[in-house]
Amino acid sequence: MVGTILRLGAASAAALVLVAPAGAHTDGVRQIELQWPASGLVTRGFGWDGPEFHEGIDIGSLTSLDIDAAAPGVVESVGYATGFEGYGEIVLVDIGSSFEALYAHLSAVAVQPGDVVLTGRRLGEAGCTGWCTGTHLHFELREDGTAIDPAPLLPATIPAPEGG
Repeated sequence: MVGTILRLGAASAAALVLVAPAGAHTDGVRQIELQWPASGLVTRGFGWDGPEFHEGIDIGSLTSLDIDAAAPGVVESVGYATGFEGYGEIVLVDIGSSFEALYAHLSAVAVQPGDVVLTGRRLGEAGCTGWCTGTHLHFELREDGTAIDPAPLLPATIPAPEGG
């Protein structure tokens, strides 16, 4: 029995080594593949910014106000939500396996709780609701409610908008 388990473990490990990665991942177990939710420039990154910890990335200097789903999932919450004071109008999407994508400071929302969204579906428009200094998207990735840096899971460059 122990020999069988060891052989199965070794076979599984070999299979993992031979398979090309499907997307970025956080811990080697859950594969997460994100797309950029907006076209613009990253104007503020994740992490410490002076005395303040910034729990997401800000995308400003937008070439379009459209905000799109970075990953497929189910819309959990929209609008001004308890626990997200200062974020203004939000869209919170459960993307599975204890991960959520949060889109904040929206001026308009195009989805409602319970909607199933695919990557690229329009969620709303960027704005400056809540505590902000100008029109932008605040984008967070959360694992079990804790913000993690989404940047390593996004493509290297923000794509240009279609037709431009």
